[in-house]
Amino acid sequence: MANHVPRHALTLMASSAKLAAKHGLKKGLSKAAAKANPALMVIEAAVSVAEAVNSYLELRKAREHRDGLQRLIPHEEERLHLERQQLAEQLDLAKEEIAQKKDIQRRLGELVLECGRVCRTTWTELYAIRKSDLPDLEAFDKHLRTLEDAWSDLQHALQNYNETTA
Repeated sequence: MANHVPRHALTLMASSAKLAAKHGLKKGLSKAAAKANPALMVIEAAVSVAEAVNSYLELRKAREHRDGLQRLIPHEEERLHLERQQLAEQLDLAKEEIAQKKDIQRRLGELVLECGRVCRTTWTELYAIRKSDLPDLEAFDKHLRTLEDAWSDLQHALQNYNETTA
C-alpha cells in the first residue's frame, strides 16, 4: 500500500481540526467536508485502490516465485548429492592411483638399490680376479657379463624411476 498520505487528505484533516476548534466537532467536520474537493477525493481513492491491487499482484508474483524455488529445492538436493558421490568416487580412484604409483616408486627404488649392490659386488669380485696371480679369465668374463647385465638393469630401473617421479 501507499506509504505517503495524500496532500489533500492532510489539508482536509488540518481544516477539519481548525473548524472543529472554532465551531465544535460535529459542525466543524461537516463544514470541512463541504469544502473538500470530491473529484480529488475520488481520484485519490482510485489511486489508493490501484496501489493496493498492484501490491497484491506483486505479492502473488513473489509467492509464485517462492513456491517455484521450493519445488526446485528437492531436485537441486538430489543433483548435489549425485555430484558429491561422483566426486567421492573420483577421489577414491585418485587415492588408489597415488597409492599404486607410490608402491611402484618404492619397488623401483628397491630395485635400484639392489642393482647398485650387485654392481658393487661384481666390481669387487672383478678387481679381486684381476689382482690374483693367475687370473681366471672364464670367471672374469662371467663376472663381467653379470656386471654388464646388472648395469643395464640399473640404468633401466633408474630410467623408470625417473619417469614415475617426474
